[in-house]
Amino acid sequence: MATHNGGIVCLDPTSGPLERRDSRKFRERPPTLSGATVGLVINGIGKADAMMDALYEELRKEVELAGRVRVVKGSVSVPPDKPDWERLTKEATVAITGFGG
Repeated sequence: MATHNGGIVCLDPTSGPLERRDSRKFRERPPTLSGATVGLVINGIGKADAMMDALYEELRKEVELAGRVRVVKGSVSVPPDKPDWERLTKEATVAITGFGG
């Protein structure tokens, strides 16, 4: 729930879950990563790119992957740029987001 107080918007994290405004559903989690194209969404802080690349390499040791789609966002507080979002949604079968520091 949000309240307005003299130009400041206050968010109340104790209000409970919000009602969904649309009928979109999350995709089901695949039973395995075998053959998956992994989307890596990197926030661009610190060594987040190195951490996500290392995570991908560890996954590759465990399962045969089809490839990766690597996206570095302009900031932690923004979504991926439109072309990057299109690549992710068209090419990746799963995605991992990570925060660096």
